[in-house]
Amino acid sequence: MIAEDYADISQLVGDILRDEGYNVHSVSRGADVFNAVSQLQPMVLLLDLSLPDVPGNEVLQQLSRDRATDHVPVIIVSAYTDQLRRVPQVLGVVNKPFDINTLLDEVAKVRTGERKVA
Repeated sequence: MIAEDYADISQLVGDILRDEGYNVHSVSRGADVFNAVSQLQPMVLLLDLSLPDVPGNEVLQQLSRDRATDHVPVIIVSAYTDQLRRVPQVLGVVNKPFDINTLLDEVAKVRTGERKVA
């Protein structure tokens, strides 16, 4: 799952992940992340910290406080990673602008179990 407010970035990352065989769902607002993660139970959430309505750190706190979502791994993909308040489910951080191979490597580490939520 991708939580990214810039449509071009969301589309690009989604297309690349689909080409790699992943199912992809995208949301552009922080307010939509919790419900989407609860319903879809994605293998991983790629989360931008600077969503327009609810900051990414608040989204992380909400996800980490609920048993329905506290196990979903998160990879932060943001230009503002210095603002990150870590929770156990953050398994990776990719700075924008990013190299797509770095992002794919981070996703693969979650998929293969190399990185797991404690």
